[in-house]
Amino acid sequence: MSVSQWWPLALVCLLGAMSPGPSLAIVVRHTVNGGTIQGMLCAVTHGIGIFLWAMLMVSGLGAILVTQPAWFDAIRGLGALFLLYLGVRALLPPPDASITSVDVVENKARAGWEGFLIALSNPKIAVFFAALFSQFIQPQTTLTEKLIIAATAAFIDALWYVLVAISLSRLAFTQRFQGQASLLNKVFGAILVVLSLTVFWSLW
Repeated sequence: MSVSQWWPLALVCLLGAMSPGPSLAIVVRHTVNGGTIQGMLCAVTHGIGIFLWAMLMVSGLGAILVTQPAWFDAIRGLGALFLLYLGVRALLPPPDASITSVDVVENKARAGWEGFLIALSNPKIAVFFAALFSQFIQPQTTLTEKLIIAATAAFIDALWYVLVAISLSRLAFTQRFQGQASLLNKVFGAILVVLSLTVFWSLW
C-alpha cells in the first residue's frame, strides 16, 4: 500500500475514532475516576477490539455478519445490554469510599476489559469498516496490505483515546474534575443508559 493510498484511510479512521459515542464516554469515565494509566489502558484495549473487528472485515468474514440481520441484531442486543450494565453501575453509589491497592488493580483490569468489550459489542464498527475497507480492499490485495489496513485502524483509534486520556489528566482538568467525580459518573451512566435504551427501541 502506497503512502498516497494510506493517508485517506488514516484520515477517515481518525474521523471515525473522534466521533462521540459510548467508547468516548467509557474512556473519559475511567480517566476521570482512575487517572491517566487507567484511561490509557481502556484506550489501548479498545484499540485491540477495533483491530479484531478490522481483521474480521478485511478477511471477508465480516461481510457475512453485516448481511445477516438476525446475527447483526443479536450483537446489537448484547451490546445494548452491556451498555445498560455499565450505565446502571455508574449511576449506583460506590459501596466503599476507601480505596486499597487491590481496588486499584481491579479498577485497571476493569478499565481494560470494558475498553475491549465496548469495542467488540458495537456492530456499527463493522458497518463503518465494511463501507471504508471496500474502497481499499481489492481481489489482489495481499495479506500484508490487509494487516496494514487493520493495524492502521486500530493504532489510530488507540492513539486518539490515549490522547484523550492524557489531555483529561492534565493538572487543570484534574483539579476541576476532582470535586465533580460523583456527578460526572452519574452523567456518564445516564448517557450509557440512554444509548442502550435507544438500541433496544430500534430493535423493537
